[in-house]
Amino acid sequence: MLVLTIDTATSYVVSGLVEVNRRAGSWGTFEYSATTLTQRVQRNPRGHMELLVPHIQESLAEAGLRPRDVEAVVVGTGPGPFTGLRVGMATGAAFADAIGVPVFGVDSLSATAASVAAGHQECLVLSDARRREWYSATATEAGRLVAGPAVGKPADVLAEHGSKPIAVALTAEVARAIEKLEGEEKAATEAWRIITEDAYPTPEGLALAGADQLWWLEGEGHFVERLGRPLVAQYLRRPDAAEPKRKERTAAVNFAAAAEDVAAFDRLEAEPANAELTVELLTLDRASLADLEEMARIEQELFSEESPWSLEAFRAELANPRNYYVALRVAGQLQGYAGIALNGPTADPEWEIHTVALSPEQQGKGYSRLLMDKLFEPLQVIGGPVYLEVRDGNAPAVGLYESYGFAVTGRRKGYYQPSGADALTMFRPDEKRPSQAGEGVQDGAEGIAEQDVATPGSATDAAESMLVMGIESSCDETGVGVVRMSAPAGDQEETGSAPVVEELVNQVASSMEQHARFGGVVPEIASRAHLEAMQPTMRAAMRSLQKRTRIGQRPDAVAVTIGPGLAGALMVGAAAAKAYAAAWEVPFYAVNHLGGHVAVEALTEEGREPLKNAIALLVSGGHTQILQVDGVGKPMTELGSTLDDAAGEAYDKVSRLLGLGYPGGPVIDRLARQGNRKAIAFPRGMMRPQDSRYDFSFSGLKTAVARFVERAEAAGQVGENAIPVEDVCASFQEAVADVLTAKALRACEDTGAKVLLLGGGVSANSRLRGLAADRCRDAGVELRIPPLPLCTDNGVMIAALAAQLISEGAQPTAMSVGTDPALEVEVPILTE
Repeated sequence: MLVLTIDTATSYVVSGLVEVNRRAGSWGTFEYSATTLTQRVQRNPRGHMELLVPHIQESLAEAGLRPRDVEAVVVGTGPGPFTGLRVGMATGAAFADAIGVPVFGVDSLSATAASVAAGHQECLVLSDARRREWYSATATEAGRLVAGPAVGKPADVLAEHGSKPIAVALTAEVARAIEKLEGEEKAATEAWRIITEDAYPTPEGLALAGADQLWWLEGEGHFVERLGRPLVAQYLRRPDAAEPKRKERTAAVNFAAAAEDVAAFDRLEAEPANAELTVELLTLDRASLADLEEMARIEQELFSEESPWSLEAFRAELANPRNYYVALRVAGQLQGYAGIALNGPTADPEWEIHTVALSPEQQGKGYSRLLMDKLFEPLQVIGGPVYLEVRDGNAPAVGLYESYGFAVTGRRKGYYQPSGADALTMFRPDEKRPSQAGEGVQDGAEGIAEQDVATPGSATDAAESMLVMGIESSCDETGVGVVRMSAPAGDQEETGSAPVVEELVNQVASSMEQHARFGGVVPEIASRAHLEAMQPTMRAAMRSLQKRTRIGQRPDAVAVTIGPGLAGALMVGAAAAKAYAAAWEVPFYAVNHLGGHVAVEALTEEGREPLKNAIALLVSGGHTQILQVDGVGKPMTELGSTLDDAAGEAYDKVSRLLGLGYPGGPVIDRLARQGNRKAIAFPRGMMRPQDSRYDFSFSGLKTAVARFVERAEAAGQVGENAIPVEDVCASFQEAVADVLTAKALRACEDTGAKVLLLGGGVSANSRLRGLAADRCRDAGVELRIPPLPLCTDNGVMIAALAAQLISEGAQPTAMSVGTDPALEVEVPILTE
């Protein structure tokens, strides 16, 4: 079996192609052997992003192979420094997903033992965890974990393992630290048999550590294991995130109109301190017999009136090798499950969903979609239509199934007993067989296989049309979008028309809720969320793409946000995008996030005409800028920006100050619509004649709101005399919108621009849109605002920008490119 191996948990960038074989051993066991065909191993603690995918491509070329020749991917899942670790995991998961093979995670310390501990029954592996701590684990020479992994201070590790005559493998960083030890700590290491002072997981060691998982691929009864299990990073530490000190809600503001928002915020504040860390604590895996009691408990809780399944019924379900059951766990506790059964042979499969269940306390969080995504993984391998029954009147469940392509086909009277409720029957056609879907293109697996291995084609047979995928991960949204780009009618050079760019797919997963208790985005939590969300978001996008185009359709190019943004978040998206492009063998484009917000206008009718001398006002939680634009995809000039808080950040801070929660934009906007925007004369920052014409400052406005509330409370303006919260929100919002639009129109007047583009998350604000429309109309300036779904960060805008750049002849980006968290607006694309 040809296996691609990857590890970025240490200072080394490790990748290789390994041929893994097994033979029968004694007592029903198996023995594994691994032969490295090609490998790239380079020490570069900060070069994982730049080196990994180029190394994979070099190894494939050296071996005379193509990505589709790889049969499985094995990835080290740590423990290791977080940012580097995620590069390898995002790359491995994306590469495997792109070519439709399983990806398996292995403990990086165990893989290190398998790499260096030959001849030693067990080996203690120590690696650097930074912060003056070490990671530790004990594993066999075959890479089987015995104890750990764990993280701790050197003194604690030495107290547990010191003075023992054991084999020890050290990374170079730990070896240097041990050299500096003195006294009792130094003496504790003298009994060790140190077998290497430069340990890391080799490609061969990774393959051997994952060998047991690889051979679950065999056998009709275990075909579903072809997809591996979700990769779970072994962080061993929680994110550094401190909750802001809670301030008592003022009595000077009447919160009657915000009762629901206030209650929601208070519930959040009352939750345990670690409740927001679902990105770390949420896992999806195969259900097992150990889950029987919890499954039966949840079943009884949910379906007590409808003859819930018994524990023995679940035992029979899990014991059937043709059933595939997945489990959702929060903090290690089973909270949901779903099961699907294969009917008929794998050559002509049919499926039936038996159950999808989620405990009441976890409902309404989007977890049902996580279960469905995992449940549908076998279908992506062998295809097949799917059937199910759902209780009539269960609108949320019906809506969920419809979003996955199911349609109601009939009714079964009195299906549920003893209540006698009817069941709706639903059906989802085989998406891997176009003829069943009514397209009549090809029949059977042969045609599909041929399409899968072909070089990715364009959206239509016309050579001038192509599909461009965009991936966005600069902050707290994981976005995957696809656009179709085609040439305009007539000669493009003669007409001067821009290419026709059409949105096909827009999938976005947000980690916003996980940041709520902190009052703003926590970079480490955002990065972890991107790693968790990337694969399901991409799979949902590809399902949507196949519905819009044809089965087996893949993008002709992949683009990604390379900056500006949060460093760790950018790396997850960029690593995945590189891997998808490399695996699909299509060009890769690294583009500017801010340019993407401008490029969204190319999706409108107006955007099909060349954009000359326009002003863009980009307003979000991280940016507030006025840009001069001379064409989509062209270098932009920054005329002004905020000197302190971004506008969206000011919304969040004022919302928290008032006790309304996070994010502040939607709740303040909603309340402001009911209020008097002239009730309080809040200051307009940077609007004096001597101030910068285009720069902004919102920190003073935030302070003014706080001072107003304090003065009102001190003056006894409480109870019946308290000012309505909606008036505070309306007055604050008016001050923000007034300054933003005034300065944007000033820039239009000064530059002679006749088009104002409004973009960024705050562009969804109703008052900003309304005031901008009024002032643009009065000034004779055309206002262009994207549809609401495209205001916040998304992959469509990245794809649209890349499409424009491609149409103008931009060269693909080198796979060795690194992310740039501070990328300037003057740079629309990085080429190397």
